[in-house]
Amino acid sequence: MSIVRSLIGYAPAVVLPRIVSLILVLILTRLISKQEYGLFVLVMTLGEMIDVIVTNWVRIAMTRFASAHTDDFGRETLRSLELYGLTLIPAIAVAVAAGYLAQSDRPVELAVAVVVYLVASGVMRFPSSVMSVQADRNGIVTMETAKAVGVLVFGVAAAFASGSFFTQIVVYGVVTTVVGLWGVRRSMRPLALRSGPLEPLSRYLAYGLPIIGAAVVGAIAASSDRLFLNQAVGAEAVALYAAGVMLARQPMDFLFSLAGVRVFPLMMEDYERGGVAKARARMAELISGVVFMTLPAAAGLLLVSAPMARLLLSADYAEAAIAVMPPAVAAALFFGMKTFVLEQVYHMCKRNGLNGVATLPAAVIGLVAMAVLVPKWGVWGCAVAYMIQNASLFAINYVVVQRLMAFPIPWRDIARTIAATAVMTAVLLVLAQPLAALPNAVHLVLAIAIGVVAYAAAALVLRPSPVEELLPARFRRRSA
Repeated sequence: MSIVRSLIGYAPAVVLPRIVSLILVLILTRLISKQEYGLFVLVMTLGEMIDVIVTNWVRIAMTRFASAHTDDFGRETLRSLELYGLTLIPAIAVAVAAGYLAQSDRPVELAVAVVVYLVASGVMRFPSSVMSVQADRNGIVTMETAKAVGVLVFGVAAAFASGSFFTQIVVYGVVTTVVGLWGVRRSMRPLALRSGPLEPLSRYLAYGLPIIGAAVVGAIAASSDRLFLNQAVGAEAVALYAAGVMLARQPMDFLFSLAGVRVFPLMMEDYERGGVAKARARMAELISGVVFMTLPAAAGLLLVSAPMARLLLSADYAEAAIAVMPPAVAAALFFGMKTFVLEQVYHMCKRNGLNGVATLPAAVIGLVAMAVLVPKWGVWGCAVAYMIQNASLFAINYVVVQRLMAFPIPWRDIARTIAATAVMTAVLLVLAQPLAALPNAVHLVLAIAIGVVAYAAAALVLRPSPVEELLPARFRRRSA
């Protein structure tokens, strides 16, 4: 399966959670206090950090080695499930400690909430990883749909009944656990758990354990903005910051996350079966497809940031969000390219420890930038510092992975995508004044529609390779 078709085919599994997150932001910022919303964001931030550091390496290792034997990987899955259960023990201990350290006023409540979030997420993410190897798109989409609908419906009801962040976390935990248990049943049913090749444990651990070191540095880099802001200013500042960043990150994360659902096992399979030459070609294809989708999205978000924030957020959040969105969009673009594109090379070459080493300088740069800019400019300073951190993160890792496994850059496709994005931007800038005179809802809808049409028309004329891939065969040219 091609990279482009993999990206598009798994879109429903990625878009629904992002839509739900956006809707919950709109509701929670109106129904609960800034303090409670800030704590809700803090729980998710801590939960994600701990999952990435303590347990995620098992899922990645299972996917990495099972991808070479997609027809029979029952024993690999069973061993990984056992190891995954063991990692939850230290993960829970870390979650309790993090809850106490992050919040002095309500430490017990926060610690329990982090544990609930962490365990529930783990119950669902393991079967999702198995399904990605099985190429079970229907299973993944079903799980994500059920979770999205459940969290939305019960989360909204809970927000009306209670203004506590803890209630929202309990809703998330119950819904996610139920959906995850269904996923375990579906993904395990076709597997012969006592058959299939088994990677030697020493090689499994030699590949997986270095991910922890890289994950520590990566988690600091990914979450330092909210954690630093909480310590320096407080939970209310985190709420203002997170609302604006959510508007910027969710559309970008959606597009980048498409590469994480099926592309990762596809890339690993190509590397194992086709060698370095095929992997290099796939990397070029991945870059072309990802840039084609994310670059116009980033430009579009910048162009509609004001009407979007004023329409979707309450007045006390909107102006902060408008200020935060430009650096937040840029940060999301750099972070996504590093995480979902460049990191493929580390996993193919089994050099996960090098990932952490390459990420450490950027994390230090980010923390220094936050220490300088947050006291001076508050929420906006935090967004700028985070952008600087992620720009450094991308630049350093690009140099490292090119030396690890040099791959071609599809400059021709990228240039065509830039040109198409420039056409879209020019059209929207020309229409900026008349659109600004309209109500925010009309302004936002028209701007998005015009931008999509302008970009699609320009891309169709310029015909970069991702467009060629999606066209019927009779409309394709022999060379993109």
